[in-house]
Amino acid sequence: EYSDDPQGYSTYFFSSFMSHSCWPNAVWHYSGADHVLRARRRIEFGDEVTISYLPEHGLLQASPVRRFELHDTKRFWCTCERCTGAQDHSRGFKCPRCEDGKVFSRTPEPGPAKDATLMSQHLVGVSCDSCGEALTKRDVSRLVGHEKKLKKLVDDYASCKNGSKASPDLAELQSAEDFIDSVFAQHALADLAWEQLAEFHGRKRRYAKQQQMLGRRCRFHACAYEGFNGSHAWRMESQGDALMRSSVSSKVSGQKNATVWQATSKEDLREACRLYNEAFAILSLMFGKDHEYAAQVDRKRCIAQKAVDALCTDEAASGRLQL
Repeated sequence: EYSDDPQGYSTYFFSSFMSHSCWPNAVWHYSGADHVLRARRRIEFGDEVTISYLPEHGLLQASPVRRFELHDTKRFWCTCERCTGAQDHSRGFKCPRCEDGKVFSRTPEPGPAKDATLMSQHLVGVSCDSCGEALTKRDVSRLVGHEKKLKKLVDDYASCKNGSKASPDLAELQSAEDFIDSVFAQHALADLAWEQLAEFHGRKRRYAKQQQMLGRRCRFHACAYEGFNGSHAWRMESQGDALMRSSVSSKVSGQKNATVWQATSKEDLREACRLYNEAFAILSLMFGKDHEYAAQVDRKRCIAQKAVDALCTDEAASGRLQL
């Protein structure tokens, strides 16, 4: 592993004996001095046990980005089933013909690449999964131009976060959202943009818009990566957190940690429970129920369920009084 800031490197003895895959069947962590290895999907007899050398969010990037990151940091070009498959499910667009289907890039050719650039030749001739029409060179040129525009948006938003640029206003954020919706169907760059849009909306307490962006991230994670992924679980946790924040009416004065919940927010609280339950299921399988990742979500889902129960009790009591 490595860190750019602060700069540092580390070597993990047991993990270094296992091969990488962008669709790993195992995941590892340390528990005290113990090296814990857990299956994250079914492993058949005779299968090689693989882990990811990338962080969980790195597994959701497009194939050229993953492969170059691995070469840059680990000095090999990945040839796993996701990097050599027929389609790159992290680089998808709306079909420019029917506008209903999706077109996905081909994965890169095996072997070295100059950099992590998303190449136009991987899009020429690919077909829509709905109408069957193939992309022409003109189509591809337009789509690659949109990719570059979106990459610039993502970079500009990152500059806003470090204070070198002014934050976008609501109209600019809506314009960016409309642009993404018009072109991209299932794309890692769109996911990065939604991450930043959600943060901007959250700062201004526009929780409905924040939830919408987080929901899109969750759907992308579920579609781009087949199987359990920690980043997907953490995004569901974040969406649950946003729903919980918007459901709070007030704090009860004089009572520590006492909260009043909005009666109109019961469905939001139930949705938060569902999200926390799904996140807990993923994290407990990947890391164990006692791991801090799973335990934190478990505490949150208990709070959400208690809030739902409290509102249901209040409604029942109100109904009895009316009778």
